Amino acid sequence: MDGSLTCWLDRAVTTVEELLAEAAADPRAAAWGVLYERACQEGFDEAGEALLIARLANIASEFLPADRDEVLVLAGKLAVDMDERSHRRHADTLAQLRHLATDWLPTPTDAQSFIYRLRAVMALEGDMLWGEELERLIHDEVEVECPQCETSLFIAFGDRGHFATHEDYATKSDVAQTPLLPATSVDLEGVGLRLYRMSTEVGQQSVAEAVTHVFGRATCTHCGNTFRVSDQVERY
Repeated sequence: MDGSLTCWLDRAVTTVEELLAEAAADPRAAAWGVLYERACQEGFDEAGEALLIARLANIASEFLPADRDEVLVLAGKLAVDMDERSHRRHADTLAQLRHLATDWLPTPTDAQSFIYRLRAVMALEGDMLWGEELERLIHDEVEVECPQCETSLFIAFGDRGHFATHEDYATKSDVAQTPLLPATSVDLEGVGLRLYRMSTEVGQQSVAEAVTHVFGRATCTHCGNTFRVSDQVERY
């Protein structure tokens, strides 16, 4: 989504069919950015959604695994916005897309793109929560409420350190903070363990580390209560 996206928005090619025709010809076509932008901002009606899901599976099958980022990330975005009825209606096609993601996930990429891949896989599997919330890992923080005192907390795990704070650490250099207690591979279970394994198996160690913090524990800097971070993410 670079400057070419702006050019595309100014063009007359606006229908889903036309955009798909352009996108299908090139895994890096600007049309992918337009389709993703629409999915994020206004969405598609039922007919457009059905057309996209059906075509995306066919298009992805024609691309090499390493070239499927645009098409499968878009498919994941569509899936995460679907209701249960739509998931049932498109179950066979979503299964095809999940299969196409199997050899796509481990192809080399940067950490941020890999997080988008994980989001897509979760969404295609029907996990609406983590298909949406994993985007938080890209920003090296999650914001949750303490389950005891309901204070809003930043859980940071990036270059500035690994800590919890109720203060705005982005604008203040000296904030109250408590160290995070990351989960170990033994502690992890369920979706946390799966995300950790998917990351470590393909050498995405920084993503795996972020997962251990999101599924680990933090201590509130306001009241001193210790809690599991992922429980609070799932709560909201």
